[in-house]
Amino acid sequence: MRRNYGMVHSGRKQVLRPSSLARGFCAIALVVGLNGCSCSDSNSPAAALTPAGGLAQESLRGPITYTTGKGWRISIHDGSITVKPPEGQSTIEYQYVSQGTREHLGTQDLREWAGDRRSILLPGRAKITLHGQSGRLIRLSLYDETESHEIDVLTQTIMHSKVNGDIARARDEAEYDGETGHLHWFPWGDSQRLYLGNLYMQDENGNSGPLREELSLLPLGRQDAETAYAFSDPGPAFPSQTGETCDETPQARGGLVRLANEILEYSSRSGLWTVRVDQYQVIVTRKMGSAYQAKWEVWGDPHENLNGKHIKDWEGTRRTLILDDGTKITMDSEGPHGVVHTTSIYDGAQSHEIGNAGNQIRHSCVHAQTAAQRDAEEIDGEAAHLVILRSPASVAGSLFVENIYTEAEGEGGGIERTFNPAMLGETGEADINPNQVNDYHDDPRLGHT
Repeated sequence: MRRNYGMVHSGRKQVLRPSSLARGFCAIALVVGLNGCSCSDSNSPAAALTPAGGLAQESLRGPITYTTGKGWRISIHDGSITVKPPEGQSTIEYQYVSQGTREHLGTQDLREWAGDRRSILLPGRAKITLHGQSGRLIRLSLYDETESHEIDVLTQTIMHSKVNGDIARARDEAEYDGETGHLHWFPWGDSQRLYLGNLYMQDENGNSGPLREELSLLPLGRQDAETAYAFSDPGPAFPSQTGETCDETPQARGGLVRLANEILEYSSRSGLWTVRVDQYQVIVTRKMGSAYQAKWEVWGDPHENLNGKHIKDWEGTRRTLILDDGTKITMDSEGPHGVVHTTSIYDGAQSHEIGNAGNQIRHSCVHAQTAAQRDAEEIDGEAAHLVILRSPASVAGSLFVENIYTEAEGEGGGIERTFNPAMLGETGEADINPNQVNDYHDDPRLGHT
């Protein structure tokens, strides 16, 4: 599988001071390109590696800085990393900080990493991979297009720094990402916001390299001007499901029902979402407390609206919506400007397939293995996450929508997934500003988005 975010090789680096006998082995190591080997005399200090590209270090063991191609500013010093949005766009200090393995937004303490490996994706496809041990940040890697850099944080030493696309890709593909999140920074009224959310988990496969990413979508926190807070809402509760034998009878099962007007409606296991299919229109509606709701609508050829506001059009022929209770809806159209002809719904053990023309039920079953197999075989296309975000001032919260990844058929078969998070839109918090819709996406094909 081709991956679009980078990693470095995972061998731990150390500076050796070899004897004359060991220098021969060190020379061989340098020929094959191994890092961390010093062939100088034992009384000579290791030579400092010159930073390349956007990496900078003013003095030996001093702070190390990097500015991404999109202007994001990174600073490594005193066992921590600080990431800030591009300079000159705000007088308020927005920042993500990992002090050791403890994360902060602004000055707000958020959480501990889930393990000893943490990656952060930045706008423009830059990536930081952090390595921790016993609560300390020991090493990190930076990837930004053709640039790759590796830093020993304990000694503030640059271990690798190159501007070479082939080298960056090779190092990227050699190491697993661990718990992986992303940062967004965006305007909000007269101010801005910095958002941190998790995307996926990726483990290693022994010496065979990284395993496939496993989705782990979770909002973590947000900085609003000088105030930051963590998202800590509990996950939804699910009733138990009894598996059924799938047969060829096209009748509604599980949470799928046909209404009196022939419209098909699905209620998710959590009870938080409904999916309504009426010919070529698909509407997903989220309950927000007992008195409010928000909806994302797919209609026409195909367009997408948030609470009635046109946000964007499809990028291709397939579109997937991943809801914050785990329900997944995958739609297939006749073309980039064609109507939706098939809608699939996956929710735990449930799987349903609807032919939109005539609201035909083609498949409806409650069977975990069947659902998993059908989901795995279907290409998601452009995939978005829909999730409720709630500030401390709100009970109902807002509906936040962002694109997460794109899946397509690979050149040699199989399915390739590319992560490239992009914000689409957000409602106002329903109990504070129910009529507000924020359009974060500039669709160049549309003059009103």
